[in-house]
Amino acid sequence: MNRTRALMIAEIVLLVGLNVDEAVRRIILDGAQPGEVLYYSSGAVVSALALLRRRYPDRTGQLAATAVAVSLLCSGIGLLTSPSAPIAGDCETTGLMLLIGACCHRLGSLRAGALAVLGGVAMVLGPLLRYGADQPRLTVAIFWAILWGIGVAVGLMLRDSVTRREAALAAARNRERLALARELHDLVAHHITGVVVRAQAAQVVVADGTEKEMLGELEQAGAEALAAVRRLVGVLRSPADAPPVTTGGLVEAVESVVDGNDRVVLELAPGLAELAVAPETVSTVHRVVLESLTNVTRHAPEARHVTVAVFAEGHQLRVAIHNDGVTRGRRNAGGFGLIGMRERIEALGGRLTTGPDGDRGWRVLAELPLPEEGS
Repeated sequence: MNRTRALMIAEIVLLVGLNVDEAVRRIILDGAQPGEVLYYSSGAVVSALALLRRRYPDRTGQLAATAVAVSLLCSGIGLLTSPSAPIAGDCETTGLMLLIGACCHRLGSLRAGALAVLGGVAMVLGPLLRYGADQPRLTVAIFWAILWGIGVAVGLMLRDSVTRREAALAAARNRERLALARELHDLVAHHITGVVVRAQAAQVVVADGTEKEMLGELEQAGAEALAAVRRLVGVLRSPADAPPVTTGGLVEAVESVVDGNDRVVLELAPGLAELAVAPETVSTVHRVVLESLTNVTRHAPEARHVTVAVFAEGHQLRVAIHNDGVTRGRRNAGGFGLIGMRERIEALGGRLTTGPDGDRGWRVLAELPLPEEGS
């Protein structure tokens, strides 16, 4: 059972329990007084709205506004009619506290602030308008104000955690984009160097004339482009660069990661060594296998068997990593390696799929495009 479901069940038990207790103890056993049915109905409605916020998180603002309006309406009726009723309101107060916290967590600053203030007014003035302003009622109002403050504080803490999480995700994506950019520019520099060298060689072979002049211009343009690429790579590089990326063949890249790991069974399709694969695809496969095996060690140490399969289907290269150490209902991983893998693969036009594999197991599947024949 994950944390969200456990919290939802706890809220249901709490609010339903409070409503049942109040209905039995105050209305059925003691006999309902004139204002008691009104205030109990208000608490039941607010409790239901608080529970509905989990079912409809995108309507949290509307649900909170409705609950505040119901509470203020009942307080206004109590002020005008002064119906007799003992002090109560646990259900209503708890529901308002949950809704106000959800607003502070999920809504924009302006809407969250407005609803928090209105909810605070409803909670603090509720006992004073309904039951009078003597000392016991003031004490209840102060207690409800404290509950309102707890709801706001918890909502803001959750809001801050979401903001930090989004910032961390953005930073992880940015780091991966920079790493990928460094690799791609290194590859571009390599190819430009080849063009420059060939242009220089051609100038030696070709006699004087227009062709040699054009080859000289081509050499100069290539050298300038190479210098620009190297400057850009120098700017992108940071002192804490990642470990060097394997630039050999596809089979060597995979074997370099798996080598020495007794738990891993490596399945390589025939013909992979002769398969035409772009260097950036090789480095991405190396990163996917490395990150996946690192995650197995970190998140599934109980895994006994890990399978790494690399094969080609049509114009796609597929890399599948499976382990048997993830049980049903496992929590989400907290790192950012998965984000980095997805960024790399999508940048090359591929697709990454991860998730449970049966009752016990976790599977990572990376699909990368292969170059067309003759391209």
